Amino acid sequence: MKGYLFVTIPGASISRKGNVLIVETKERKVQVPVGVIKHVFLFGMVNITVPAIRLLSSRGKFVFLLNRYGRLVSVVYPEFFGSDNNIRMNQYLAFNDEERKVGITKELLTRKLEVAKLVIYNLYVSRNLRPENLNEWAEGVKASILSADSLQSLLGVDGSISKYLYGKFSSFNESPFYFERREYYPPPDPVNALLSLSFSIFYSIMHPLVLSFGFDPYLGFFHVRRGRHAALCSDVMEIVRPRIAEFVFNALNDEFFTPEDFSHDKGGVFLKSEALKSFVRLFSDVVIHGKRELFISEMSGFLNWLKEEVKK
Repeated sequence: MKGYLFVTIPGASISRKGNVLIVETKERKVQVPVGVIKHVFLFGMVNITVPAIRLLSSRGKFVFLLNRYGRLVSVVYPEFFGSDNNIRMNQYLAFNDEERKVGITKELLTRKLEVAKLVIYNLYVSRNLRPENLNEWAEGVKASILSADSLQSLLGVDGSISKYLYGKFSSFNESPFYFERREYYPPPDPVNALLSLSFSIFYSIMHPLVLSFGFDPYLGFFHVRRGRHAALCSDVMEIVRPRIAEFVFNALNDEFFTPEDFSHDKGGVFLKSEALKSFVRLFSDVVIHGKRELFISEMSGFLNWLKEEVKK
């Protein structure tokens, strides 16, 4: 069974010996056959040789370079990843039609709302509580989505979904880590650090998924591309963002982390090396492997819908 290779130890190096990757740290040397690797994720100061990159590229593997906060820095694409030019042409035409972009975003946010509603419902049920006004809230948001006439309006609706969701997480937060609201890069506290890290890792995983459907990952309908931002990956990821946040808060409430696992540096907070290794292992077990079919099903459903929509 293929898996994702995460290398998180500062100073680690990756080289090639035949069809095997050699991952070396100060403590040990590990051999990983390229055939068991799905894609490779390198965090922070990790070195990889050109022959190793060539081997991975020739076998269709992506190499994702992330900084120590988990923010995606660069992507090394494989030599051949395939593309359906007709799908991309349809995508480009739809992108230039503002009305169609609004329609696509409405579908996207409707799907995200359903997932958010289920996640919030689970928060209550897991504590033997009855959800308060959840259906009324969801119906009100859905009405706002359907009546919106611009991307700016939909951006506001999306913000209201996130605010409500994180407000519920804050109310049910039983960990020693205080959380008030979602704040971005650099994350100012441990909770936001874990959220940013989780979203960044999952955003990276979106690249091969979006490409496998024949789309250009850098041309989104809701998010605006800035620099190297793969906007369509961010679009599709919105659907499962509530589930990823749920994973983070479950880990915190289960006391998977202690305050000593985090360091403060240059105005931001990040996981220390050993804690990062543990977190990546947990993320891989729970999100990538444990819930992979659920996540992929929800996102693939939208991508299949989008394929048909851009043909119109």
